[in-house]
Amino acid sequence: MSGPRILMVDDSEDDVLLASAQIRRWVRDARFRRVDNGAALERALREEQWDLVLCDHNMPSFDSTAALNLVRQLDKNLPFFVYSGDFTRAQTEDALKSGAQGVLEKRDTSGLTRAICEAMANADARPAMAD
Repeated sequence: MSGPRILMVDDSEDDVLLASAQIRRWVRDARFRRVDNGAALERALREEQWDLVLCDHNMPSFDSTAALNLVRQLDKNLPFFVYSGDFTRAQTEDALKSGAQGVLEKRDTSGLTRAICEAMANADARPAMAD
């Protein structure tokens, strides 16, 4: 079995490199792809199967709310985590009400690792994406 496929929605390549390095400490065979806008996100979701999405909240022309809405349109069961350094309590509540599995601080690497491991443990219970 190959490792988890993690779709990273973030405009910062450095942040994605740091997060992926942290995840690979625990999940060595994880695979990543970075996108930074709605069109690229939709293309990635249509081209490949993903095990989860990690999404920054604030990007120049895109945010986690728009990303979550797009993910839910294409795959209602795909685990989605907001992964941001700039998120208010109200935004956290809104994201969770909209279907995000969690909101993770970029500085909390242990929380990131825990969320990834939990999502992967639950992946077997997740129904396959319909075409």
